[in-house]
Amino acid sequence: MPKKVGLPEFIKMKHDYHLVDEISLRTKTPVIRNIPIEKISANQMQPRRDMGDLAELTDSIRENGIIEPVIVRPKNGNFEIIAGERRFRAAKEAGMHEIPCIEHDIPDNEALEMSIIENIQRKDLNVFEQAQSIRSLAEIYGYTHEEIAKKIGKSRVTVTELVRINDLPEEIKQKCLELGIDSKTFLLELTKVEELEKMKAILRQYGQKPFSRDEIKQQRKKETQKNFNFNFVSDDKKVKINFHFKQEKVDRENVIAVLEKLIQDIKENKIKNLG
Repeated sequence: MPKKVGLPEFIKMKHDYHLVDEISLRTKTPVIRNIPIEKISANQMQPRRDMGDLAELTDSIRENGIIEPVIVRPKNGNFEIIAGERRFRAAKEAGMHEIPCIEHDIPDNEALEMSIIENIQRKDLNVFEQAQSIRSLAEIYGYTHEEIAKKIGKSRVTVTELVRINDLPEEIKQKCLELGIDSKTFLLELTKVEELEKMKAILRQYGQKPFSRDEIKQQRKKETQKNFNFNFVSDDKKVKINFHFKQEKVDRENVIAVLEKLIQDIKENKIKNLG
């Protein structure tokens, strides 16, 4: 039978103060109490739909109860979750009948904002979920990258990088999830690949044998490296010779070798358009 855990005064609550303080600035004094689990519902505006594996959290709650209260708001005579849906679901799985909650009365738009911020602050979110949540803050509320950074406790550079990752084509993001690619540095390198087909090719190679972001760098470098052009103009301007080398660096010996090969081909009558 699961333990009934309330909110004894000597226990210091372990919730995320960055989030709760943000809510508290906008609301009256919060109400802290145990609420029957059947009176609590998930937030329909919750941007995160995949709650991940709850088995470990469920076992912990079954053994120790909920240490970190769920944040809720009153709605239609019951309560809707603002933050802590994973804890709520795990508590239901653990067979709890009531859970400790912090009640804040805030409107829909602020509840959604707080839900998004709480998601971003979670450590178990994959990079795409973080990126989508940050994009939501920018699109719904018009926040700048600097404002988002302050709200979620990350650097502005990190916010900008996550927005870039979110801008990857949907099929590329889906393929990355299938391949288990969750490295921010790898994905940032992938955003620098300009063509969709080249992105797909890189992921096909990765599927056969995983590699680091350095491999993408090398491939991009090969594709973008400058080819060497050798130009010669005679003193009387009557003769112009241009050789295009498919490599970035060419030395004297390379040019001599090409000229010698050209002379040899002419002598052996291999170049047919000469008289």
